[in-house]
Amino acid sequence: MKTKKSSIGLWAVVLVLISALVLSACNAPFAPTQNLDDAVQRAMQTLQAQATLEAFQTMVAQMTPTVPVTAVLPTQAVPGETQVVPTNTSVPPTATPPTIVITPVPPTPTRIPPTATRIPPTPTPKPCNRIDFRGDVTIPDGTKIIGGTSFVKTWRLRNDGSCTWTTAYDLAFVDGDRMGAPNFVDFPKQVKPGESIDISVSMIAPGTPGKYTAHFMLVDQNGNRFGPKSDGKGTFWANIESIRGTGVVFNFAAEACRATWTSNGSSDPLKCPGKTSDISSGYVIAKAEPIREDGGKENEPGLITRPDNTSSGFITGRFPEIAIQSGDKFRATIQCEGGMDDCDIYFTLQAQGGSEGMVELGTWHEVYDGHWNPIVVDLSSFAGRNVTFYLTVRNGSTAADNSGLWLNPIIYRP
Repeated sequence: MKTKKSSIGLWAVVLVLISALVLSACNAPFAPTQNLDDAVQRAMQTLQAQATLEAFQTMVAQMTPTVPVTAVLPTQAVPGETQVVPTNTSVPPTATPPTIVITPVPPTPTRIPPTATRIPPTPTPKPCNRIDFRGDVTIPDGTKIIGGTSFVKTWRLRNDGSCTWTTAYDLAFVDGDRMGAPNFVDFPKQVKPGESIDISVSMIAPGTPGKYTAHFMLVDQNGNRFGPKSDGKGTFWANIESIRGTGVVFNFAAEACRATWTSNGSSDPLKCPGKTSDISSGYVIAKAEPIREDGGKENEPGLITRPDNTSSGFITGRFPEIAIQSGDKFRATIQCEGGMDDCDIYFTLQAQGGSEGMVELGTWHEVYDGHWNPIVVDLSSFAGRNVTFYLTVRNGSTAADNSGLWLNPIIYRP
């Protein structure tokens, strides 16, 4: 769009041209008025055409848009695309906009560590038989017990396996100092996985002072032994120290399985302890709390000796040598075991000093009548010698129910 100043300038140019023509006309020879008018007319047409051209160019310039140039920052550049840089100069419509090619800088890749997927471990199946040892209930390790005294050892065990401990399971003596313990103790009840049981065994402190340990395991119905270690091995135990108390030198019940036992019904030595079912061969069993002939439970240890079931049946135990001093005495209370109503037996004590011959120290007849017989034998005649003692029980008039009880059989030293 033309300004006011531009219009004034145009008319000034027209006036100058007209003035020049007039002056020319005055100095030139006279011409007809028509020629002067034609000249003015042509000048006006020329000026008008020039003004029209300038107006057209201005209009075109105003109508042509300015092409903006944009640039993409390097961090936004797209590989393979052409990028332009913005300027403040408008580009004529006929001009090609300047271009700048920006090589994109690829961003440094950020390493994203893979998310760890937790794979739960495959559970290890529990073995059938496993013990979680919970501790000693009675008789902690190192307990001092007077020699010849009976005691009850109790452990607390938890079933940590997958199988139920039924009443067909047993507590079994496996090694060490037996201390009058039986080979097996039946489970009093079933124990399911996760449950616990207090299981006990009756024992007798040896008469000889010293430290003693008996080892035990559990046994399932198939005879498989297992202990408290994770691999099913190992043992749990009873550990005591036997001390001299009331003068007990030797306890025959506690040392029963140190003896060699024979019978008329077996050519081989008997197992110790035996089983109550071994009637045909006879058996020996030490009991911490035997049943007396009157049916009462005794709190002193006892030695059960059962002859074989023949009419001339007998059972004899040969004990290791014992050093005897003057004043030593053999003491025991003899009777039929409780519940043996038809019992008719003979008890015999024999001794052999060194290479000397065997000497019978006493024989006593017992029947089941509700009474018992305390005996005391002075051993002073063997003073200064190592003596081997023999305990024997023979059948009387019958071979039935002939289970003899030596209650607390000991050698006592005042």
